[in-house]
Amino acid sequence: MSRFVFKSELWTAQYTGIKVNTLASFSRALKEIDDDTIYYHLYRNLFEYHFLPTEYGNSFAYWLAENGFPILAEKFSAIDLMACTCLDHVREEMLDILYGSHNGFDKVCKPFYFIRAVRKIIDTGVVARDLREFREGIMKVGTHSLFYHLVTSRLTHGEPTNDFSRWLEEIGEGEKAKRIGKLDLMAYSLYEIRERMLDILES
Repeated sequence: MSRFVFKSELWTAQYTGIKVNTLASFSRALKEIDDDTIYYHLYRNLFEYHFLPTEYGNSFAYWLAENGFPILAEKFSAIDLMACTCLDHVREEMLDILYGSHNGFDKVCKPFYFIRAVRKIIDTGVVARDLREFREGIMKVGTHSLFYHLVTSRLTHGEPTNDFSRWLEEIGEGEKAKRIGKLDLMAYSLYEIRERMLDILES
Protein backbone atom coordinates (compact mmCIF):
# COMPACT_ATOMS: atom_id res chain seq x y z
CA MET A 1 0.00 0.00 0.00
CA SER A 2 1.35 3.45 -0.91
CA ARG A 3 2.15 5.93 1.83
CA PHE A 4 0.61 9.37 2.16
CA VAL A 5 3.15 12.02 3.08
CA PHE A 6 1.54 15.10 4.61
CA LYS A 7 3.08 18.31 3.37
CA SER A 8 2.43 21.92 4.25
CA GLU A 9 2.92 25.30 2.66
CA LEU A 10 4.43 28.52 3.98
CA TRP A 11 3.70 31.90 2.37
CA THR A 12 5.50 35.21 2.37
CA ALA A 13 3.86 38.26 0.79
CA GLN A 14 6.03 40.26 -1.62
CA TYR A 15 5.01 43.52 -3.29
CA THR A 16 5.38 43.25 -7.07
CA GLY A 17 5.86 46.97 -7.62
CA ILE A 18 2.66 47.09 -9.69
CA LYS A 19 0.01 49.60 -8.58
CA VAL A 20 -3.13 50.45 -10.57
CA ASN A 21 -6.00 52.90 -10.07
CA THR A 22 -8.29 52.37 -13.08
CA LEU A 23 -10.06 49.38 -14.61
CA ALA A 24 -7.99 49.88 -17.74
CA SER A 25 -4.67 49.62 -15.87
CA PHE A 26 -6.07 46.78 -13.74
CA SER A 27 -6.89 44.83 -16.91
CA ARG A 28 -3.43 45.40 -18.36
CA ALA A 29 -1.81 44.30 -15.12
CA LEU A 30 -3.84 41.07 -15.06
CA LYS A 31 -2.22 40.15 -18.37
CA GLU A 32 1.27 40.78 -17.04
CA ILE A 33 1.37 39.47 -13.47
CA ASP A 34 2.74 36.00 -12.79
CA ASP A 35 0.82 32.99 -11.48
CA ASP A 36 2.05 33.48 -7.91
CA THR A 37 0.43 36.93 -7.85
CA ILE A 38 -2.91 35.57 -9.06
CA TYR A 39 -2.55 32.79 -6.49
CA TYR A 40 -2.05 35.31 -3.69
CA HIS A 41 -5.09 37.44 -4.46
CA LEU A 42 -7.46 34.54 -5.20
CA TYR A 43 -6.31 31.35 -3.49
CA ARG A 44 -4.27 32.80 -0.65
CA ASN A 45 -7.27 34.93 0.24
CA LEU A 46 -9.48 31.84 0.03
CA PHE A 47 -7.45 30.50 2.97
CA GLU A 48 -8.51 33.53 5.02
CA TYR A 49 -11.93 33.92 3.37
CA HIS A 50 -13.95 33.45 6.56
CA PHE A 51 -11.87 36.05 8.40
CA LEU A 52 -12.14 38.83 5.81
CA PRO A 53 -14.44 41.78 6.67
CA THR A 54 -16.42 41.40 3.44
CA GLU A 55 -18.81 39.07 1.67
CA TYR A 56 -16.42 38.93 -1.28
CA GLY A 57 -14.12 35.93 -1.44
CA ASN A 58 -11.04 37.55 -2.96
CA SER A 59 -9.25 40.89 -2.89
CA PHE A 60 -9.88 41.59 -6.59
CA ALA A 61 -13.64 41.42 -6.00
CA TYR A 62 -13.35 43.50 -2.83
CA TRP A 63 -11.44 46.24 -4.68
CA LEU A 64 -14.01 46.30 -7.49
CA ALA A 65 -16.88 46.60 -5.00
CA GLU A 66 -15.09 49.29 -3.00
CA ASN A 67 -14.69 51.37 -6.15
CA GLY A 68 -18.28 51.21 -7.34
CA PHE A 69 -18.30 48.16 -9.60
CA PRO A 70 -20.66 45.81 -7.71
CA ILE A 71 -21.62 43.71 -10.74
CA LEU A 72 -17.99 43.06 -11.65
CA ALA A 73 -17.27 42.34 -7.99
CA GLU A 74 -20.04 39.74 -7.87
CA LYS A 75 -18.74 38.08 -11.03
CA PHE A 76 -15.18 37.96 -9.73
CA SER A 77 -16.39 36.59 -6.42
CA ALA A 78 -18.46 33.93 -8.21
CA ILE A 79 -15.48 32.44 -10.08
CA ASP A 80 -15.38 28.76 -9.12
CA LEU A 81 -11.81 28.46 -7.91
CA MET A 82 -12.24 24.81 -6.98
CA ALA A 83 -13.23 23.87 -10.53
CA CYS A 84 -10.06 25.33 -12.00
CA THR A 85 -6.75 23.49 -12.28
CA CYS A 86 -4.83 26.13 -14.24
CA LEU A 87 -4.18 29.71 -13.17
CA ASP A 88 -4.05 30.88 -16.79
CA HIS A 89 -7.66 29.75 -17.16
CA VAL A 90 -8.62 31.85 -14.14
CA ARG A 91 -6.73 34.79 -15.63
CA GLU A 92 -8.66 34.42 -18.91
CA GLU A 93 -11.98 34.21 -17.07
CA MET A 94 -11.25 37.44 -15.18
CA LEU A 95 -10.23 39.24 -18.37
CA ASP A 96 -13.40 38.05 -20.12
CA ILE A 97 -15.46 39.50 -17.26
CA LEU A 98 -13.67 42.83 -17.48
CA TYR A 99 -13.87 43.09 -21.25
CA GLY A 100 -17.58 42.30 -21.07
CA SER A 101 -17.99 45.59 -19.20
CA HIS A 102 -18.02 48.77 -21.27
CA ASN A 103 -18.27 51.43 -18.59
CA GLY A 104 -15.92 53.08 -16.15
CA PHE A 105 -12.60 51.88 -17.56
CA ASP A 106 -10.97 55.27 -17.06
CA LYS A 107 -12.59 56.12 -13.72
CA VAL A 108 -9.92 56.91 -11.13
CA CYS A 109 -10.19 54.45 -8.23
CA LYS A 110 -8.46 53.77 -4.96
CA PRO A 111 -5.12 52.14 -5.80
CA PHE A 112 -4.73 48.38 -5.95
CA TYR A 113 -1.34 46.93 -5.02
CA PHE A 114 -0.46 43.57 -6.56
CA ILE A 115 1.17 41.17 -4.12
CA ARG A 116 3.03 37.97 -4.97
CA ALA A 117 2.94 34.84 -2.81
CA VAL A 118 6.44 33.50 -2.24
CA ARG A 119 5.73 29.88 -1.38
CA LYS A 120 7.71 27.07 0.22
CA ILE A 121 6.48 23.48 0.42
CA ILE A 122 7.68 21.50 3.45
CA ASP A 123 7.26 17.97 4.81
CA THR A 124 5.36 17.87 8.10
CA GLY A 125 6.94 14.60 9.20
CA VAL A 126 3.48 12.99 9.35
CA VAL A 127 3.10 9.86 7.21
CA ALA A 128 0.10 7.51 6.80
CA ARG A 129 0.34 3.89 5.70
CA ASP A 130 -3.30 2.96 6.17
CA LEU A 131 -6.71 4.54 6.74
CA ARG A 132 -6.31 4.71 10.53
CA GLU A 133 -2.97 6.55 10.28
CA PHE A 134 -4.42 8.79 7.59
CA ARG A 135 -7.26 9.86 9.88
CA GLU A 136 -4.76 10.48 12.69
CA GLY A 137 -2.69 12.57 10.29
CA ILE A 138 -5.70 14.72 9.40
CA MET A 139 -6.14 15.36 13.12
CA LYS A 140 -2.46 16.28 13.63
CA VAL A 141 -1.57 18.57 10.76
CA GLY A 142 -2.35 22.28 10.63
CA THR A 143 -4.74 24.10 8.35
CA HIS A 144 -1.87 25.11 6.03
CA SER A 145 -1.37 21.42 5.29
CA LEU A 146 -5.08 20.86 4.67
CA PHE A 147 -5.14 23.83 2.31
CA TYR A 148 -2.10 22.59 0.42
CA HIS A 149 -3.52 19.10 -0.18
CA LEU A 150 -7.08 20.24 -0.90
CA VAL A 151 -6.36 23.32 -3.00
CA THR A 152 -2.79 24.18 -3.98
CA SER A 153 -1.74 20.68 -5.05
CA ARG A 154 -4.52 20.63 -7.65
CA LEU A 155 -2.98 23.69 -9.30
CA THR A 156 0.53 22.24 -8.99
CA HIS A 157 -0.44 18.94 -10.62
CA GLY A 158 -3.02 20.40 -12.99
CA GLU A 159 -5.57 17.81 -11.86
CA PRO A 160 -9.17 18.24 -10.64
CA THR A 161 -8.76 15.72 -7.80
CA ASN A 162 -7.26 16.77 -4.47
CA ASP A 163 -4.39 14.80 -2.90
CA PHE A 164 -6.54 13.28 -0.15
CA SER A 165 -9.16 11.90 -2.53
CA ARG A 166 -6.51 10.62 -4.94
CA TRP A 167 -4.80 8.59 -2.21
CA LEU A 168 -8.08 7.23 -0.87
CA GLU A 169 -8.94 6.06 -4.39
CA GLU A 170 -5.57 4.29 -4.58
CA ILE A 171 -6.26 2.29 -1.41
CA GLY A 172 -9.76 1.30 -2.49
CA GLU A 173 -11.76 3.87 -0.51
CA GLY A 174 -13.55 5.36 -3.50
CA GLU A 175 -16.71 6.39 -1.66
CA LYS A 176 -14.77 8.30 1.01
CA ALA A 177 -12.66 9.89 -1.73
CA LYS A 178 -15.77 11.05 -3.54
CA ARG A 179 -17.36 12.53 -0.41
CA ILE A 180 -14.20 14.45 0.51
CA GLY A 181 -13.93 15.69 -3.06
CA LYS A 182 -17.43 17.18 -2.78
CA LEU A 183 -16.73 19.22 0.37
CA ASP A 184 -17.36 22.92 -0.29
CA LEU A 185 -14.35 24.94 0.81
CA MET A 186 -16.20 28.16 0.05
CA ALA A 187 -18.97 27.32 2.49
CA TYR A 188 -16.92 26.13 5.48
CA SER A 189 -13.75 27.12 7.30
CA LEU A 190 -10.81 24.72 7.16
CA TYR A 191 -11.48 23.78 10.79
CA GLU A 192 -15.01 22.73 9.80
CA ILE A 193 -13.67 20.94 6.72
CA ARG A 194 -11.32 18.96 8.98
CA GLU A 195 -14.23 17.85 11.18
CA ARG A 196 -16.25 16.78 8.14
CA MET A 197 -13.32 14.82 6.76
CA LEU A 198 -12.83 13.07 10.09
CA ASP A 199 -16.52 12.11 10.13
CA ILE A 200 -16.25 10.75 6.58
CA LEU A 201 -13.11 8.75 7.37
CA GLU A 202 -14.70 7.29 10.51
CA SER A 203 -17.92 6.23 8.76
